[in-house]
Amino acid sequence: MSVFVSDSHPETRLAGYAALIGQYGLAATPNWHCSTIAAGAVHRRDSSGGVVEEVYPSGYWPGGSLGDQLEFALKYDGTNLGILASLFGAVEVGELLDFVRSKPTGKYARRLWFLYELLTGERLPLDDLKQGNYVDLLDPRHYYCLDQPRQVRRQRINDNLLGDARFCPTVRRTDVLREFEERDLPARCREVVSSYSPELLKRALSYLYTKETRSSFEIEHIKPSSTRTERFVALLQLAEREDFCDKVHLIDLQNRIVDERFRESDYRSSQNYVGETTVWQRERVHFVSPKPEDLPDLMAGLIASHRRMNGSTSAVVHAA
Repeated sequence: MSVFVSDSHPETRLAGYAALIGQYGLAATPNWHCSTIAAGAVHRRDSSGGVVEEVYPSGYWPGGSLGDQLEFALKYDGTNLGILASLFGAVEVGELLDFVRSKPTGKYARRLWFLYELLTGERLPLDDLKQGNYVDLLDPRHYYCLDQPRQVRRQRINDNLLGDARFCPTVRRTDVLREFEERDLPARCREVVSSYSPELLKRALSYLYTKETRSSFEIEHIKPSSTRTERFVALLQLAEREDFCDKVHLIDLQNRIVDERFRESDYRSSQNYVGETTVWQRERVHFVSPKPEDLPDLMAGLIASHRRMNGSTSAVVHAA
């Protein structure tokens, strides 16, 4: 792989994900962390612009091969499944194979081997490992992971991802999230709630259920009947007691709250979006939902991720 060299600063080179995106012309969202190697530079880090930009001295240059840049990316830029999925579809698999074979027990080579097979669904022509310690796929110091990972004997990897190839969120342990963890907000909430009578809490909860119901219908510009409102409130009350995260229950929930004309027996079959009408009847689109044909796999992955995280991940991360 030829390396990226800055036109304005010939001795400055991008490394890791930034170099790979540029080299292969990937249509991928930039990584949260951008690495640059500069001759004569002092190691510095700037996070003021929303993206963490880190400059390393020339001694950090990993090399010009695909494997070198991927190892640098995992080591310094983190694990970005979106970029890796896009990259694996653009590279010659032989170059990746050469890298893995050159470091068969290396932790970064094993992680890349596992991720390639996970994200592409293709099995590389490599024998299963017979020795070596198991290594975590994600570093628990930097990511929210499963407490009880799945051991993968082939690469001797602890698969602690929060999902699978169909749907897999990755949540970094940022300084902000660490700060909230240290505050132990669940304990503070329990302390506050315990200071009020059960009757008062019941009344407050009833008010919030009703308020949430009205707000939900207002967003859709719907004026529901009292019966429909009561039905929606009843479903909200069930949410804290039952797990509705499977296909049958989700479709049933949807059908209970929509008009009879719009009830479905499966996930939606038409494209939709969230937006607003501006001047001259123009639409401003804020969010485009996944394509209907992508929903079966995506929803199956989301449900599998929910079950995988259940009880073994921070409730806040799970809910998000």
